[in-house]
Amino acid sequence: MSNLPLADNSTDKIFIIFSAHEIRNDEERSLFFKELRRAIKPDGQIYLMEHLRDTVNFLAYNIGFLHFYQKNTWLKTFEDAKLIIKQEIKITPFISTFILTKNGNTP
Repeated sequence: MSNLPLADNSTDKIFIIFSAHEIRNDEERSLFFKELRRAIKPDGQIYLMEHLRDTVNFLAYNIGFLHFYQKNTWLKTFEDAKLIIKQEIKITPFISTFILTKNGNTP
């Protein structure tokens, strides 16, 4: 992944909905999140909405749940990109939303 066409510290909020799990390479996924971090303002937020590879999603998707990432994989991606989880929201038992910031602040 090369640079996103966004200026440094220029974006209030970025929403990534059911798509980041398609970046199958760990290094590429970390680079993508580093780019998102670069683009958000100091008090900006990244909203990541994904299914997790967990028991509930196994019951719903059977072996299809293997296409999702475990929570620990996401935590490592966030750590690599120096992003902080401000909040985690379970929208349904199947869907998790992570609100990420550069420094833990919210507007």
